[in-house]
Amino acid sequence: MSNSSWPAAWPVRLGDLAITLPLVRSDDGFQIYAFDSMGRSAWNIAAAAALAERLKPFAFDIVLTAESKSIALAEELARLLGQQEYVVLRKSRKLYMIDPLVMDVKSVTTAAPQKFYLGREQQDLLRGKRVCVLDDVISTGGTLQAIYALAKALPFTVAVNACVLTEETHWEAYDGVPVVRLDHIPLPATSAYCE
Repeated sequence: MSNSSWPAAWPVRLGDLAITLPLVRSDDGFQIYAFDSMGRSAWNIAAAAALAERLKPFAFDIVLTAESKSIALAEELARLLGQQEYVVLRKSRKLYMIDPLVMDVKSVTTAAPQKFYLGREQQDLLRGKRVCVLDDVISTGGTLQAIYALAKALPFTVAVNACVLTEETHWEAYDGVPVVRLDHIPLPATSAYCE
């Protein structure tokens, strides 16, 4: 089917909250259902509550996420879990980072290759721990690939992967580690719509 046959919006559930995601198209015709939770407190609160419930069977010490859309979600999830800290991989090197580790990452929503930076203090929070890797959307697995390379370098153990949505692939696990998700969206850029 042609790209134009996709619905203009896609419904998803963030726990008890139902929302719709708009279909957005780039100038070259690439399409996605846009999930942008930045600045949406209700979305992050609902998603974190639902994820906290689904993560109960998993034992982990700390939440790790990547800049920037998942930061508010990580903050709320850590609060609900009673965790005092969480770790954010940064997309640029900051002056206050001591001896940062640098990781390459490729995202479906960003054309150019990116880098993640993690200073020594955040490295120490992760080293030897059981970690919940949190993302807003798991699509190609590019972010997870970078984080798993980091896990081997420090090292730490990825106990569980958590996300609000999976995209295109119905991820059940990544590298043998379970993926906990709230809902799923298609990737119109690469798949045909069937009613």
